[in-house]
Formats: sequence, C-alpha cells, structure tokens
Amino acid sequence: MSKYLVYEQIAFKDRRLLLAALAELGYGTVEEGEALSLYGYQGDRRPETAEVVVRRQHLAPASNDLGFARTAQGYVPVISEYDGRTLLGGQLLVKLRTAYGERVVEEVRRRLNGTARRAMDGHLIKIRVRY
Repeated sequence: MSKYLVYEQIAFKDRRLLLAALAELGYGTVEEGEALSLYGYQGDRRPETAEVVVRRQHLAPASNDLGFARTAQGYVPVISEYDGRTLLGGQLLVKLRTAYGERVVEEVRRRLNGTARRAMDGHLIKIRVRY
C-alpha cells in the first residue's frame, strides 16, 4: 500500500487554471467538493482528503486517487508515492506545473492584450509577453 504525500511547496493558486492544466494532460474528469475522501488502488478509503480529485478509474489501472487540497497558498497536490513514480513516466508534477504556468502566462497575455512568444532553451521553456 502506497502512502500519500502532500507537496506543500507546490501550490496552484487558481482552481480554474489548475483544472485546465489537468485537462490538457488528459485528466479532464475531475470531482470537486469539500473534504472529498481519497481512495487507494484497492478501493480502500484513506484518511487524506482533497477539494479537487481525479479518481483512480481515470488514471492508470493500479493508481490511487489524485487529489489537490485547498490551503491558504492555493491547491497543493496530494499524490501517492506510487503515482508520483508512475503517472506520465514519473513526470506528473513537472508536466502539470508546466501546463499550469503556460495557462498563467496566457491569462496575463489576454489581460494585457499582448502577444506571447515561446522558445526552448535546452529543457527550459521561456515565454515572453509583450504588451
């Protein structure tokens, strides 16, 4: 049984942008509510709760639920050790942070009525917004 880890150092401030980033990664079926219980891969109820949850049926066959708990800083990931190693080749948080960041930049670009230019510098994505 894989235990859940809470990544308090990673916070997604905007729920709407978080949901869009999850959908981009293929996790568009999301359950929202207050203190939703998280379940393990065998259907066992875990003590951890979250406000945004991707149920295990929408992940990989042996996955646990994927959750995001609301804190004062924003929505923080609540992910099992197993899923942290396996979802999206172990790159779930990296890819989610990238997709979320691109959504934030697009929101800023839209508000400023500007343009955005994306460039790759090795593994680093650089986005410039001009207004």
